[in-house]
Amino acid sequence: MEHLHIFVNRRKFDETNGVKPEMTGAEIAALVNVPADNAIVRGPRGEEIGIKETVRIKDGEQFIVTRHVVEGGHVSGTH
Repeated sequence: MEHLHIFVNRRKFDETNGVKPEMTGAEIAALVNVPADNAIVRGPRGEEIGIKETVRIKDGEQFIVTRHVVEGGHVSGTH
């Protein structure tokens, strides 16, 4: 079997980290320790990948995982 690796947020991951030929958005987010319920996953062309969506992984692809910004309460001024 050929080696499969991807980059998530510019960090390299391979089979030893859990990279598989098909992965969900949640599995990609987990590689960089972002909880699925708080993750936004973008594929190699900038497209958003759903948390439950399964995508075929191509060797060397790059993904970006960011966190949803949750704005709660209010921001106070200077202390």
